[in-house]
Amino acid sequence: MSADKQNPDPKLSKASKKTAKPKQKGPRALKPLKPDEMTAEVMDFLSAIDEYKRVNERPFPSWSEVLVILKDLGYKRSA
Repeated sequence: MSADKQNPDPKLSKASKKTAKPKQKGPRALKPLKPDEMTAEVMDFLSAIDEYKRVNERPFPSWSEVLVILKDLGYKRSA
């Protein structure tokens, strides 16, 4: 492996890498809610998603499928 691949930015030394701030990982970096911190609506939604995944043998429903689940729960688009 060349030196460029190991250290793409030659300006960064090993010492500066250790003191650099860790990158924020976006929305997934948020602390997950505990069941006692969730509202009844959130619990209903998560239960509906889990049931859909189990029945349809899909680990991750598409956004279109999530919209169908929301409509089945009674949610409607507001104007």
